[in-house]
Amino acid sequence: MSVKYLLMSGLALALAASAAPALAGAPAASAAQGKKLASAQSCTMCHVKGGMAKPFSAYADKSASRLKDAILDPKKTLGASTMMPPYQGKLSAEQLDALVAYIKAGGH
Repeated sequence: MSVKYLLMSGLALALAASAAPALAGAPAASAAQGKKLASAQSCTMCHVKGGMAKPFSAYADKSASRLKDAILDPKKTLGASTMMPPYQGKLSAEQLDALVAYIKAGGH
């Protein structure tokens, strides 16, 4: 093995190790943002234990795409009788991702 190869390998490992904490914190930060958003959008008025709708924890096992569909167009996804308002055009992609991260974290 050449010295150049060893140096490059070591540099790659060092960069990967330094990026790991930032990547590990991303979902938690996103879920925290989702929690704030859920409160600001009044989602938590219904999606709590004993509320008018199932608590967020009941949806934690759903796929991200299903959750996004339900948030953006609830009548299409959940049925015509749902009282949940649509959020299509009301949330940015980042906000939608944060809200989904919060729901997938069990609403914690």
